[in-house]
Formats: sequence, C-alpha cells, structure tokens
Amino acid sequence: MNGWIAECRMGVLLMIEYIPAPKSKTSFSVPEMSKMLGLSKTEAYWLVKKNFFKTIVAAGRIRIMKDSFEEWYANQYTYQKVDGPPPGENLKNKLLSTADIAEILGIAEATASELVAKEQFELIYVYGKRRIVKSSFERWYQSQSFYRTVEDQFKEQIQFGETLTMPQIARLLGVHRNTVYYLVNKGCFEIISTARRKLVTKASFDSWYSGQNHYKKINSDGGEMDGVHCQKKK
Repeated sequence: MNGWIAECRMGVLLMIEYIPAPKSKTSFSVPEMSKMLGLSKTEAYWLVKKNFFKTIVAAGRIRIMKDSFEEWYANQYTYQKVDGPPPGENLKNKLLSTADIAEILGIAEATASELVAKEQFELIYVYGKRRIVKSSFERWYQSQSFYRTVEDQFKEQIQFGETLTMPQIARLLGVHRNTVYYLVNKGCFEIISTARRKLVTKASFDSWYSGQNHYKKINSDGGEMDGVHCQKKK
C-alpha cells in the first residue's frame, strides 16, 4: 500500500511518499495468453489441455505459470508472440540447416541437401525452412563411415599423416568401391586400421598411382581390373 513516511535529512524533517515496488507477475490468464499469441479462445484452451506448460487454479480460473510458459515458448517454433521475441531460442543449438551439415562434413551444399533427402534424419520446419534435429544427425554420423567431419579428418591427418578413405579413392578414380577393396586386397596400398575403419596412406596411393596406367584420376567408369599387378604387403 502507498503511504507517507517521515524522514530526517540534513536536519530537515521531510515527508516522503512511499510507493512499493510492483510485484513481479508470476502467472497470467488464458485470455491473456490468447492475446499474447494471437490465438482464438478455443486454440488457447487447446494448448492448456495439452499440458504444454504448468497451470494453477486461482479464484476458480485457470492461470498459466509464466516461467513454465516461457520455457515452452523457447523450445518450439509453431507459435509466435504478437509483440515479443521470436520463439525457439533454446532450439538454436539443437538444430542444423543443410548449409551447417555441408560445413561440418566439408561437402557441397547440394550434396548435403541430397544427403538430408535420402537419410532418415529427424526434421522440423521453422518458418517454412527445413531444419535437421542435431541429435539425429549425430546418431546417423556414428552409424556410418562414408562421411567424415572436417574436424575428424583433421584429427586423423594429425595422427596418421595424410590419408584417404575407400570412398574417397573410389570418387577420385571414378570407380565402384568394390574396385577399391579389390586393390586393397591385392596389397596395393599401405593400410592403417582405426577403431572405425581402414585408411589408405596418401603416400602409398600416390606411389601406386604413378606406377600404373590402368586408372586415371577422372570421373569415368574406371576399367577392367585385369592387368592390375600389386603384391600383397607382408
């Protein structure tokens, strides 16, 4: 309540009006939320019924706890405040765009787009734009060995020197991966076995390539495997 208090300052008695600080609002009504999000009454009560946020009953009316509402708002993109910050603030570090995946894997964005269309990533749409749930991308990455992140490629290069994967050699020579495995089994390259896959040292690939004329570093169908002579390394 407002009031007046007497206070002595510099020997002078002053009457000062006391106005308490307003209490922080911890909840709001369903109609208030409806107005905040630009929803109809029916849509607002549907959100309440879905238990997206914590509610209480005060004086016979449902009220929505502000902290619970703001947490829900920051973790979704479907609803946006009429006048306020954009939704999904907490999801920014949980979603990836196609461009993000291209950068992570060091591939062209068109290739990343094809990858997203082909693989079973968990997708959501933010303002009409496709986004990949980061955790689903990470699960996919751990389940395969064809693609490597730029970071992992760098780590492997530091650990083993410059290396090539079987898919990389296949793309480099324009041949099927089975052809590369054939060359590996013939002992053509120096192989490094990691916990996840086998790698070919680039030095051994370059040495093999310069000593043969059957394969070319072009986008072709490759050639017959006859005439490829490699001795299996002991």
